[in-house]
Amino acid sequence: MLTENRDETRERIIDAALKRFTYYGASKTTMNEIAEDLHCSKASLYYYFPDKQALHVAVLEKAGETYFHDLQEKADQAATARQAFMELIATRHEFARRFCRLELFKVLKDKHLVRIANKAFEAARDREIGIITNIIEKGVDRGEMVSADPAKVAALYMHAMIGLRLSLVSKDLSEEISDEEFERVREWQVQLADIFINSLKK
Repeated sequence: MLTENRDETRERIIDAALKRFTYYGASKTTMNEIAEDLHCSKASLYYYFPDKQALHVAVLEKAGETYFHDLQEKADQAATARQAFMELIATRHEFARRFCRLELFKVLKDKHLVRIANKAFEAARDREIGIITNIIEKGVDRGEMVSADPAKVAALYMHAMIGLRLSLVSKDLSEEISDEEFERVREWQVQLADIFINSLKK
């Protein structure tokens, strides 16, 4: 690791932690295990991250960038607004299943990180609303739908989708979500998307 520059080393640490967190869960992974994966000392990790919580946040940010890259790519490739909406649902579903062990909600419950996490959540929500707004605007331009205020409709749609997702974790934010629950929310989201799309048709 000594031959790499600081940015490269930091990325390697995040990638190693992401692999561990995704497979074993963030809470069950230790800094020692990540250091062993990288063949370095634990002190080397603490040079870049003051504690495991900071590394956890960095891992979530990395996963979030992957998510938004995939969302934007799917939205850009879709031939119709409905196809774009359905691709976004599929991408969200795949992301949530793949990264469910990252324990995002545990970060939100941490009193030391809640301010940072809430700001990140707001930024992520606004970014996703922007992608949805663009889908609606393209749909309007193609004559597929009518909307006087695509941004307002996109925000309403986004908040409704968040509500469906949160309905699964109302019992306990730390509990894992079952395959059946994942599938139920996906089905609800498809139904909700169809309702929105049909309401915007000419």
